[in-house]
Amino acid sequence: MRDRVHASVALTPVVGSTGELKERNVKTAEQIAAWLNRFVLLATTVIFTAIGLRFVVDPARGAAESGISLGSALASTTARVGLGAFPLGFAIVTLVCLLSKRRLVTGVSFVVAVIGSALIVRLLSILADGPVPQSLRLLPPELILLTLSVASLLLELRSRRRLPKAA
Repeated sequence: MRDRVHASVALTPVVGSTGELKERNVKTAEQIAAWLNRFVLLATTVIFTAIGLRFVVDPARGAAESGISLGSALASTTARVGLGAFPLGFAIVTLVCLLSKRRLVTGVSFVVAVIGSALIVRLLSILADGPVPQSLRLLPPELILLTLSVASLLLELRSRRRLPKAA
């Protein structure tokens, strides 16, 4: 008799209502999506900051590492702005979104747009210019970052659709 009482008591929290279980699953999905969004934004902030600083601090060296020659002061300024300031601006956007819970999805959507565009241009460049080893080595990290970004957005949208409606 005691075993039966303990068994039914032990099952009570597990059985619960279907709504409780669904709510728990939604909360778990929300937490996973939020942390994945934060990871994507943090990684992107670090990457954009490193790229931007490399070109702002020493544009000639940064350009030379990519096989680009800067032959004038105008070329150095153009590299600082085009290859340094824009990535730093991207890093600021991703950092602001990282620091605001309400802007996580906006930030990751921004990352999808930027990394997706870069990946498309890189692939078109490979078709136009041929597969350059330095360019090919950037494909896997870009694909991983894009995949994580899209996955976190889909997980977020899925968890939002499953949220119970407020009465």
